[in-house]
Amino acid sequence: MKKNQWFIPIRGNRLRKLWLMARLLFVFVFANLLHVSATAYSQNRTVTLQMKEATLEEVVQALKLQTDYGFFYNIDNAESQKVKGLDVDVREVAVEEVLDHILRKTNLTYTVVNNVVIIKSKNQVADEKKMITVKGKVVDKENIPLPGVTVKVVGTNMGIATDLDGLFSLQLPEGKYSLEFSFVGFKTVTFQAEEGKEMNITLEEEVKEMDEVVVTGYFTKSKSSYTGAVKTMKANELKAVSGTNIIAAISALTPGLNLVERSDLGSNPNHVPELLLRGMGSFSSSNNSQVNQPTIMLDGVEISMEELYDLDINEIESITVLKDASATALYGSRAANGVIVIERKKLAEGNMRVSYNFTANVQFPYLKDYDVLNAAEKLEYERLSGLYTAEQNQYGDLDLNKEQYRLDELYNKYYQEIARGVDSDWLSQPARVAFSHDHSLRLYGGASSIRYELSGRFNNTQGVMKDDYRRRYALGFKLEYHLPNRLTFSNRTTYNEVDTKDTPYGSFSNWVNQNPYDRIYDEFGNPNRNMSWNNDNPMVEAKLGNYSIDGTKTLSNTTDVRWDINEQFRITGNFNISVSEGRGESYLSPDSQEFDEEDDITKKGSLAKTDNRDVSWSGTLNVAYNKLTDNNSLISVIAGTEIRKEKSESSELKVVGFYNDELNFVGHATGYPTGQPSGSQDLSSEVGFFANANYMYNNRYYADFVYRLSGSSKFGANERFGQFWSGGLGWNLHNENFLQSDILNLLKVRGSAGYTGNVNFEPFQSVTMYQYDNTLEYLHGIGAVPRTIGNDDLKWEREFSYNIGADLSLFDQRFNATFDYYIKDITDMLQQFPVPLFVGMTAPWENAGSMRNKGWELSLTWQDRVGNLNYYIKGNLSDVKNEVTDLYGKEYVGTTTITQEGEQYNSWYGYVADGYFQSREEINNSPVYGGNPDNVKPGYIKYKDISGPEGVPDGKIDSYDRTILGNPTPRYEFGLTLGGDWKGLDFSLFFQGVGKRDVYYSGAGARALSGNYTIYKYQLDYWTEDNPNAKFPILLEDPNGTNPNNMISSFWVKSGAYCRLKNIVIGYTLPQRWTQKATLSKVRIYASAQNLFTVKNNFYEGFDPENSIGSGASCYPLNKTFIFGLNVEF
Repeated sequence: MKKNQWFIPIRGNRLRKLWLMARLLFVFVFANLLHVSATAYSQNRTVTLQMKEATLEEVVQALKLQTDYGFFYNIDNAESQKVKGLDVDVREVAVEEVLDHILRKTNLTYTVVNNVVIIKSKNQVADEKKMITVKGKVVDKENIPLPGVTVKVVGTNMGIATDLDGLFSLQLPEGKYSLEFSFVGFKTVTFQAEEGKEMNITLEEEVKEMDEVVVTGYFTKSKSSYTGAVKTMKANELKAVSGTNIIAAISALTPGLNLVERSDLGSNPNHVPELLLRGMGSFSSSNNSQVNQPTIMLDGVEISMEELYDLDINEIESITVLKDASATALYGSRAANGVIVIERKKLAEGNMRVSYNFTANVQFPYLKDYDVLNAAEKLEYERLSGLYTAEQNQYGDLDLNKEQYRLDELYNKYYQEIARGVDSDWLSQPARVAFSHDHSLRLYGGASSIRYELSGRFNNTQGVMKDDYRRRYALGFKLEYHLPNRLTFSNRTTYNEVDTKDTPYGSFSNWVNQNPYDRIYDEFGNPNRNMSWNNDNPMVEAKLGNYSIDGTKTLSNTTDVRWDINEQFRITGNFNISVSEGRGESYLSPDSQEFDEEDDITKKGSLAKTDNRDVSWSGTLNVAYNKLTDNNSLISVIAGTEIRKEKSESSELKVVGFYNDELNFVGHATGYPTGQPSGSQDLSSEVGFFANANYMYNNRYYADFVYRLSGSSKFGANERFGQFWSGGLGWNLHNENFLQSDILNLLKVRGSAGYTGNVNFEPFQSVTMYQYDNTLEYLHGIGAVPRTIGNDDLKWEREFSYNIGADLSLFDQRFNATFDYYIKDITDMLQQFPVPLFVGMTAPWENAGSMRNKGWELSLTWQDRVGNLNYYIKGNLSDVKNEVTDLYGKEYVGTTTITQEGEQYNSWYGYVADGYFQSREEINNSPVYGGNPDNVKPGYIKYKDISGPEGVPDGKIDSYDRTILGNPTPRYEFGLTLGGDWKGLDFSLFFQGVGKRDVYYSGAGARALSGNYTIYKYQLDYWTEDNPNAKFPILLEDPNGTNPNNMISSFWVKSGAYCRLKNIVIGYTLPQRWTQKATLSKVRIYASAQNLFTVKNNFYEGFDPENSIGSGASCYPLNKTFIFGLNVEF
C-alpha cells in the first residue's frame, strides 16, 4: 500500500481534532521562539569589517549595512572631520567594540539610545545638561489609536513605531527636531517635536484608489505609466459585496467579468462557479469545462478555480484583474481569457499580533416561487386536462371501455386519499435552514530582519439540502528574512484539506415533481414505494445508505528570493511545488429504486472509488532595471524565464453486487461491472521567456512593450512554440501645461494591441493514443488499438486584441472614472470534426474556427466626507457582443441552440410563435407542425411559416422554419455599491443586474403537467374559449413534453433582465476605550444579508433570472442568506 508521506492518518473525529490542535500548538510555539530569536538577534548583532585608511563616515556606513542600528552624529563637526585614516580588521565582534576601537584616540564618544548610536564630542557631553523626551499619541479621524505608525526624526536614521495604543516615546539630545509620521493608507505628516507635553497627532486617510500600482503577478508597476486595462480591488471592497464568496465578489466589482451560473446547481455549496472575462474565447469542451476560465495567480503561483473558491477572504490584501493584451501578454499562452492576480496580506514587523475572524451565516431555502397546487386542486386540474379520459392510441387497438374503467379506478383512488386528508408537503422534506460557520486565526510579527506569520482556518459550509456539506481546513506558515545586503528570502508552506458530501436526498426537482395526493410514508412508517404514475419516491433513496463523498489534501511550498543589487537593478525568483491527493466514494444501495427492474441480485448495489494524485512545480526568474532620469523620465526593462511541469494520475474502481444496504465495503461486492479498474495519466510541461520594456518621458508620454516566447508539450511536434507580444502607448494629459487645473487630478488616454494565446485543454490531444487490451493476444504479446488520431500541426489558439481607454480623476480624486473599448479576434480555434463510425477512433483536434468579441466597460466612483460621515458611490456598466466569424463552412445545430457563421455562439434556435389557434377553422386554414391538423387543438401555439427548402414560405411548419430567437450571453451588466461609515458604524448595499439577456424557459416550471404532471398556480392562467388571451396555452396531459406546444419557440424565450439587491452589510467597530479594557486592539461586529429581493420580468415566478435556462425545478433550491461576523485583533 502506497503511503502518504506528508499526512498522518488518525482515525476518529476526536483524535483528529486533537492532532490538529497539537500541530497548531507546535507551530504557535515555534512562531513565538522565532519572535524571541528575532528580537535578540536584532539587539545583539555582530559585525565583520576589514577597512584601511577609512574615514569615520565610511566606517559608520559599513556598520549601518550590517546592523539594525541607527546612527546620529554631525558629519560636518570639526571633531568628526578629524577622524580618518582608520584601520579596522575584526571578525564577528560587537558594534560597541568597533566604536571603542575607532574613537579611543579621538575627542568623540557615543551612547546608545533606543537602538540608535549617538556620536558626540566629549566637550558636548561635559556641557550637556540633559536628554529630552518627546512622546505622544497617534490616532485617526475617529480618535482610534493607530499601532505601527512610523515616527522618524527628520534628517536622521532615528525612529520608532507606535505601540498597540498608538503611543510613542523618543529620547533625544537636547535640541530642535522635526518628526515625520507615516502609515500605510494615511497621509504622511511632519510636526515640530514638543518637549514636556504629550503630542496628539491625527492622521488622515489617503483619498486615493489603490490602483496607483498594478500587480501583474511577475512584478509591480506604476499605474501612471501602465497602458493595460486592469481593475484592482481592496479586501474591504470584496467584503462589502460578499463576505463569503470571493468569486462572486470579483465578478460583481469587475466590469466585463461574468459569473456563469448553472440553474441545475442553484445554491449547492459544492458547486464551483465559472468566470468569463470579455466573452468566451474558445469553443466549450465537454472534457474541460474550464476552457474559457481566466488564469488565476496567488502570490506568483497559478491556482485553480476551486482553490480560489476555497480561499479565505480574510487572507487577501488585493485582487487585480488583467484584461487586455498589454496587461496579460506576459503570460503568453495562458493570457487569452484574462488573468486574476491575488496578493495575500504583507508581513509587518513589531510585537506579535493576533487577528481572529468569525463568520456565521444562516441560509433559508427560498421556496416561495415553488407555488404548487394542493392535492385537491391538482387532481381537479388533472381531470380537466383529460388525464383521466380514455383516448385511442396511434395504433387504434385500445379497448376504450377497459381503459376508461382503469382511469376511473385511478381517479377514485386518489380522490379517496384526499378525502382521508392526504396533502403531502414534498418541498419541505429535503430542505433545511442551514447554519455555516468560518473561523480564521492569524498570528504575525517579527523584527525588521525576520518576520513570520502563522495562520489557520476551519470552515463548515452547509447547504439548504439536508446532510450536505463542504468543510475546509487550512494551516499556513510564512517566514520572511531580510539580509542587510539587500537580499530578501521568504518561504510559505500551506496545507489545505477540503471534504465534501452531496445530499442523499438527490435532485430537488425530484421533490418538486411529486404529487401531493401521494403519501410520503406507508402505514408502517417506511418510505412509500407505491407511488402514482410509476414515480419513484425520493424519500426511499434518502433513507437508504446511499452516499457520495469527496476529499482533497494539498501541500504547497513557495520560496521567493529578491536581491536589490542597487537602486537600479533587481533580481527576483520564485519556486513552488504543490502535491495534491484526492479521493472519492459513491455508494448506491442494493435496495435503491434504480435496481427495481434488475432481477440478478449480483448486479444490485454499486460502489465507485476514485483516487488521484497531482504534482506540479514551477519556477520563475526575473531581472529588472529601473532608472529615473533628470527630466522626470522613467526607463524600465524586465526580462525573465519561467518553467512549469504538471503530472496527474487518477484511478477508478467500480464494483457491484451488495447483499445488504449496510454492507458497503468493497470487499462485500460480488464483481466488476466493466471487467477491470480504469485509470489515466496526464503529463505536461511549459517553458517561457519574456521581456517587458517601459518608457515614460517627463511623466507625460509613455510606451509599453511585451514579448513572450512560450513552448508547451500539449501541442503538435511541429508547433510546440508560440510567440506572443503586445504594445501600448499612453498620454498623461493632466501633466500638460494647457490642462493645469485645480479640479483635474488625472486625465490619461491609453491604447494597446497584441497577441496572446490559449492552452486550456487536456494533454495528449495532439498525439495518436493507443490502448492495450488483453483480448488482443498474438504470438509476441498483447496488442493495442488506436483510440485517438494525432495532429502534429495542432497549434495554439491565438487572440489578437485591441484596447483603447481613458482614466479621469477630479475634485481631489473624489470622482474617478475609467472607460475601455475593446475588440478581441480569436483565430485557430480548436474543434473536433466528426469521423465515420467505422474508423473506431475519437475525432482529432484541429485548428479551424474564428470568433470576434467586442465591447466596452465603464466604472464610476464618487467618495467624499460630510462632517463625520464618509460615503461612497461606485458603479460599473459593461457590454460584450460575440460573433462567430469562421467555422470553415460548418454549423452546429443542437436541440435548442445553433452555432453558425455571422451569429453569436450558441444562440437559441427555434420557431416564431404567432399567438394561439382560436378555432378549428383557423387550424384547418393554417400550416401546422407535423402537417396533420387533426393533431392540433384550439389553444395550441401557432407558429409562423417563414421559410422552406427554397428559402421562401412553403405552407409547412418544419425544421426550415426554425430561426435564431436570441442569445443567453448577458448584455449591459451593471453593479452599484453604496456605502460609508459614521463614528464606527459602517454600511454598504450592493445591487447587481443585467439589462438584456434571453432566457429559455423549459421543463415543468414552464409547461404545465409536463414531467411528473406538475402544475404551478401561476400556470392556471391557461387558454380556454373564455380566456383566449391567456398566459399559457391549453392545459394538456403531456408527461413526456412531446406535444407541439413544448417545442422551443419565441413563446418560451423571454427577457432575463433583472436587478437584484445582492448584498447588504451593516457593521460596527467598538470604541477603543471599550476594547482597551479587554486588551484588544480592534473589535468589529457585522451582519449582512444576501439575495433579499429581485426586480425582474415576472413572466414565470419560479425562475432565477441569473440562469440562462430556467427549468422551474432546479436540482438545488435557491436561498436567502443572513450572515453574522466578528473580527478581533489583539
